[in-house]
Amino acid sequence: MHNAVDLAALVAAFFFATGVCAGVYVLIRLARLIGEGTRLVAEMRSRSDTVLDRVQAAVDRANQQLDATSSVTTGMDELNEGMSQLTDQVSALAGLGRAIAAGPAGRAGAFVYGVRHAVAIRRGTPGRPDGRGLPGRPDSTARPDRAVAPAVERGPVAPMPALPQQAQQAQEAQQAQEAQQAAARRRSLARSGGHR
Repeated sequence: MHNAVDLAALVAAFFFATGVCAGVYVLIRLARLIGEGTRLVAEMRSRSDTVLDRVQAAVDRANQQLDATSSVTTGMDELNEGMSQLTDQVSALAGLGRAIAAGPAGRAGAFVYGVRHAVAIRRGTPGRPDGRGLPGRPDSTARPDRAVAPAVERGPVAPMPALPQQAQQAQEAQQAQEAQQAAARRRSLARSGGHR
């Protein structure tokens, strides 16, 4: 029996030694794993610090861009206010210009231009009163036997809403047309001897 107890003790000692060796191996592996984990955590901490620094720099740049955008927006608001005031003033001036051109002053100017043009033609200088001839048009004094047809009378033209420069060009064109009509009437009166 003594042999059986010794054999059992020997088997138990063998299993105990095997368990201790397995435990030591597991502890060594666990120590290595903990060391690797510590190293990874340290690397992650350094990387996260770098990433946080980059994020902070990006946030600072975004704040600077937002400040610049805010100043640009403020400037655009001021510009919009100035443009609306300028638009109001230009529309008021355009209305004044339309009123002057359509009123007695504009018609008087057209009449004076027509009279000057007719006097220039009567004196023998065809073309405009400043002495320059109209290019591409035949001289009206070259053929006295040909009578000029009287201009067609037109009613007042309703002004169209236009930009200030276009309105000014339209007014100048209308004045020139009225002056040409007046000059044509005077030429036809002068050719017919004052009788229609």
